[in-house]
Amino acid sequence: MTTLTEPTALRSVRYRVGGLALGITFVGLGIALMVRARLGVAPGDVLNTGGSEKFGIGVGTMGWVNAGVMALIAVVLRRPPQWGTLIGAVIVGQMVNWFLQLIDAPTSMWARVAMLVVGLGILYPAIAVGVASNLGTGPIELVMLGLHDKGMGMQTARWLIEGLMLLAGILLGGDFGVITIVFVLITGPVLARLIPPAARHMGTIHLTL
Repeated sequence: MTTLTEPTALRSVRYRVGGLALGITFVGLGIALMVRARLGVAPGDVLNTGGSEKFGIGVGTMGWVNAGVMALIAVVLRRPPQWGTLIGAVIVGQMVNWFLQLIDAPTSMWARVAMLVVGLGILYPAIAVGVASNLGTGPIELVMLGLHDKGMGMQTARWLIEGLMLLAGILLGGDFGVITIVFVLITGPVLARLIPPAARHMGTIHLTL
């Protein structure tokens, strides 16, 4: 049996589309859980919640705007969006809006912490699977990979992106908490460890990194 440490042949498009679809769905769920936990969201979602409040639009809708800006930066870095990137960005925003309607905000601190942990546990693997599919890498991840292509470490690239989004989100009055800082610090290292084995499993390691 092939393990995640061993490269495989390139998986079929159907297999990778299925992985991308699952990744998109669970990214939306993970973001929604973090928003409802009210302990601090990812820097991109600080920006999304701030823009939502500032411009009177949905959090998911602001996510589309954010994704569009990131996609343009990715083009400049020679990591142009794929069809799945564009479709995924729209669907993730819609998934966030949909899951927020379904999920009630917990009242106890323990429930909020549990919701946050579950959200993070869902979000990181979902991002890694989406990137590894090589069909619809998210706009933020495309910028990260583009900076990596330019010689910047993946962890450092992610820290730079998250830091800039956090600053913009704070200026817009977005939801911000201590967990946001934790998210900034751990996202780069976690993705740097999750993406390579996921890409090896998908057979896309030579295409992704």
